[in-house]
Amino acid sequence: MAETFLMSHPSPRDPRRTRASDYVRERAQRESGGSELQRVKDALTSRGLSPRKRFGQNFLVREEIAERIVEHAHLRDDDVAVEIGPGAGALTLRLARRVRHLIAVEKDAGLADYLREECGDVPRVTIVEGDFLEFDLAAAAAAHGVAKLVAVGNIPYNVTTPILEHLFEERGVVRSAVLLVQKEYAERLAAAAGTPEYGALTLFARYHALMEPLMTIRAGAFWPRPDVDSMLVRFFLREHPPVEAPESLLFRIIRASFQQRRKQLANTLENALGLPRAAVERLGRQAGISLARRGETLTLDEFARLARAAVDRGIDG
Repeated sequence: MAETFLMSHPSPRDPRRTRASDYVRERAQRESGGSELQRVKDALTSRGLSPRKRFGQNFLVREEIAERIVEHAHLRDDDVAVEIGPGAGALTLRLARRVRHLIAVEKDAGLADYLREECGDVPRVTIVEGDFLEFDLAAAAAAHGVAKLVAVGNIPYNVTTPILEHLFEERGVVRSAVLLVQKEYAERLAAAAGTPEYGALTLFARYHALMEPLMTIRAGAFWPRPDVDSMLVRFFLREHPPVEAPESLLFRIIRASFQQRRKQLANTLENALGLPRAAVERLGRQAGISLARRGETLTLDEFARLARAAVDRGIDG
């Protein structure tokens, strides 16, 4: 058997082995970023640029993943899209081919100049040098004659929450957002009540949008390689909140409950609302919620019931 096994394998000079080796080498190159990685490195080096940790820059270098991200964005021919942090342009022209107009907002001045060079002959692309957190989405929608924009981006991990806050504040002019975020962050957004990942962030996102996880993207798809995997998620921004309650009061109660997540509601509500224990107990009875529970077990609807009961008892929303 051993002799037969050895005879069945091609010799080192066998052309079948050469072809197989070429295939493996080419496959490995594609999977490690391949020509796109080299393109990004060359583009930056030729302009004296490099990834900036301060801006949380991790460039997507897998072309097939870029194509899938654009597919998941479900863009329409008459859309006006905003790309958040286009970086070296992995998504930019792919997005532009599918929409009426693309506004790419890039904070890094060197990359903004590079993108102007790359996209200068594409009339449907506008490169804006600036911070997306200061970008006026309502003005952009009005300038391009659309009621709602679509947002897409490979966003820096360190400003994910501020970017979501900005999008949610402008939800009147944003239809949806397809974003690459840290996988752990996406899991927090999608968490169920009572799990360790569930928290105020979960409910903040749920109040403002419906979230759909789309696909996991491994760290090796980026350069420099981050320490964690990413997840592509889609947010459908709500025109109206899913619960009825004063927003500021609702989130005062939610934040207090998760700041002291191991304490019972009786204690967290006393602190959040400044009420004596007897008044808090009456509030719990009115809302139909046991105050022996911890806040981390409550759904958004249950928190809203507590907020409405607090309003009925004279708490200012």
